[in-house]
Amino acid sequence: MIPAGGKWGPACLGPLGGDPDPWAPWRGGWEHPRVGVSWMPGFLREGMGAWMPGPPHPPRLPHAAGTLLLCLVLAQAAADPTANTIAQAYSLARLLQADATDLLQAYLSAQGPPFSAPGFAAPALGWAGVPGAALPFPAWRGLGDGERLRGNQVAYAAYEAFLAVVADDQAQLHPGRPQLLAHLARARARVRGLRASLGAVMAALGVVPGTGPPLVAMATANQASAFERKCRGYVVCREYRAWLGRTVRDLTLLRAKYLA
Repeated sequence: MIPAGGKWGPACLGPLGGDPDPWAPWRGGWEHPRVGVSWMPGFLREGMGAWMPGPPHPPRLPHAAGTLLLCLVLAQAAADPTANTIAQAYSLARLLQADATDLLQAYLSAQGPPFSAPGFAAPALGWAGVPGAALPFPAWRGLGDGERLRGNQVAYAAYEAFLAVVADDQAQLHPGRPQLLAHLARARARVRGLRASLGAVMAALGVVPGTGPPLVAMATANQASAFERKCRGYVVCREYRAWLGRTVRDLTLLRAKYLA
C-alpha cells in the first residue's frame, strides 16, 4: 500500500505517473515502502550495519552495449551498399553450410552399407570435374578479393550442375526417398541464390566474372554403375560442404575488410 501523505516506488520508476529514470538506482538508491530507508544496490550502507540488497532489476549495461553495437553495424551496412551486399552473401553462405551438413548425412543414410555405417569417410574418392576446396593456408590467405570471388563463382556454377546429376541418380536409385530428393532440389535452388548473391558482391567491388573448365564428366554420367553413382554422389555432397566452409571463410575476410 502507498503510505498516507506520499508516494513511493523504486527511484528508477520516478514519481508515479512520471517518466522512468533507468539511472536513478545508481544515483541515490530507492525507497523501501515499509521501513522508509534508502536501499543501495550491492553496498553496505553506513550506519545500518547490514548488507542491503540492490533493486530487483538494475540496468544491464552489457546488453545495452551489445544492442548499441548491433545498431551501429546495421546502420553502417545500410549506409554502405557494398558492406550490405557482403553481409547478405555471408548470411546465405552460413545457411547453406548448415544445410550441406544435413544433406551429406541424409545422403549417406539413404545409400545403405558401407555408406550408412557410422563415421563413414572415404577421402580418396573423387570425381573428375568436381571442384575441390582444399588449398594450403598461405596460398588461400594470399588470394585477392577478385580471385576469391571468381573461385567461388566458378565452383558453384559447377556444383549446380553436379547436384542435378546426383538428383537424377537418386531419383533412379531411391525413388522412395522423397525427403532426400527434396533436399537435393533445395540445395540446387539455394546454390542459384548464392551465385546471384556472389555476383552482386562482385558487381559492387568491380570484379570481372571468370570462366571455369568444361564439365567433362557429364558426357559419361549415365554410363556408371549403381555403386559408382553412389560414390560420385557422396563426392559431390562432401566437396560441396567443404566449399561452403571455404566460402564462409572468404566472406568473413571480406566482411572484416569492408565493415571495418
